[in-house]
Amino acid sequence: MRKLTTKLGVTVGTAVLAVGLMALPVLADTTTNSDGSLFSKMQTLMNETFTPQQQQQFMSSPAMQDLHNSSDMQQAMQNQDFGRMQSLMNSDQELKKEIGAQNVGKMNQMMGQLQGMYQSGR
Repeated sequence: MRKLTTKLGVTVGTAVLAVGLMALPVLADTTTNSDGSLFSKMQTLMNETFTPQQQQQFMSSPAMQDLHNSSDMQQAMQNQDFGRMQSLMNSDQELKKEIGAQNVGKMNQMMGQLQGMYQSGR
């Protein structure tokens, strides 16, 4: 069970922000109140929105990997710039083609929720 949890955490981390949820490196160290960290909130949102199979598919997408590893996305994650992360996802036509524009839209909604949680300290 621990390996599954670890694998899921890695998978979610890779995706985020992706989608997004690509802000994981920034959010993982950002704790909130007694409800837990933003990382745990992100995991919850991912699990509520996508199946484990979908998460794995998104993570392994070459377009997602390219976007995550791009210097623009790395800078946006470092600066905790959720708007820029969303903009990068929205402008990546290859990502939309590989995982579907509807799924990119869902990831954008999650990013918006995470931004709100981050800004409000929840």
